Amino acid sequence: MKTIKIALALTAFIAIISCGPSKEEEARQKRKEDSLMEIQRNDAINSAEKLLKDTTAHVGDTGKK
Repeated sequence: MKTIKIALALTAFIAIISCGPSKEEEARQKRKEDSLMEIQRNDAINSAEKLLKDTTAHVGDTGKK
């Protein structure tokens, strides 16, 4: 009876461990997150450049009056 309990406990432990993501899945998820972060970074840079361009255009307009 004791060996059956031990065998069931080991089987449950192995089943829990095997349900986790594999190294390939973790690497794939990391690449996906990195690419999304790069897109967001590029959008933020473009927005900042546009804001800077608009701000400098308005500064130049006030000097012409």
